[in-house]
Amino acid sequence: MKQVKFFLVALMAVVMGMSVTSCMNGDDNHNVTMTVPVKYNFGSFLMGDATTKLVPTTELGFLDGNMYIISCQYDQSQVTANSTSIPVTLLTTPLCIDPKDNERLSTTKSEPTNPLYSLDKQQSSLVYYDKNTIVLTMPYWVKVTNSSVEESEVKKHSFILYYNPDEIKSTDTKLNLYISHRVSDEEGESVTRSNFTYAYRAYSISSALNAFSSKTEGKLPKYLVLKAQTNNSKDELKEENGETSVEYDYAFTE
Repeated sequence: MKQVKFFLVALMAVVMGMSVTSCMNGDDNHNVTMTVPVKYNFGSFLMGDATTKLVPTTELGFLDGNMYIISCQYDQSQVTANSTSIPVTLLTTPLCIDPKDNERLSTTKSEPTNPLYSLDKQQSSLVYYDKNTIVLTMPYWVKVTNSSVEESEVKKHSFILYYNPDEIKSTDTKLNLYISHRVSDEEGESVTRSNFTYAYRAYSISSALNAFSSKTEGKLPKYLVLKAQTNNSKDELKEENGETSVEYDYAFTE
């Protein structure tokens, strides 16, 4: 089993934790490297606190997305506790993580056509951009052509997020979110997918949180539970026991 090394996949561990790491090689080196989800904001990027801007030191070029993952470096000695604008050097091209139109959070159940590779926290993740926005890292099966994955293959894959408001009870502390991986192969087309790579998506879950709050007398969930059909052996839905679930603390419970 081989993992396809797409752009940013090598940064997987950092993306999953969205951690900040110091790159100090001496007392005079104050450079800090970080990989974080951000919102594009007129030539700069806005952090999840809605006040801190990351301003690239080089021209960005045209970006038509909303949410991105960026890997960047900044000089810690130039940043104070009150800094709201931080100059950064981009280490990679910003990766757009906007969901497709058909992937946005829905209350309509969507049956998967293909499994995810895994929901294991060692290979997938849920992190927060803010209280209403989650960023998911999802490994999935792909077809490889000449040691690479063609754009036409990537475009076939959709990752639909949905929830069921009718299953929420007044005593619940957990909010279930379902991921449906769908692939749009041509009718009669036979595709062998024996490698896996990662999809990154930023989803707004505000409507699910509102639905939960309305059922629980204003309370927010203590946990978010991701559920999906998975199979790390082959690109086929299991006939039984195929659903995997993984639980994350909801970091904004009042």
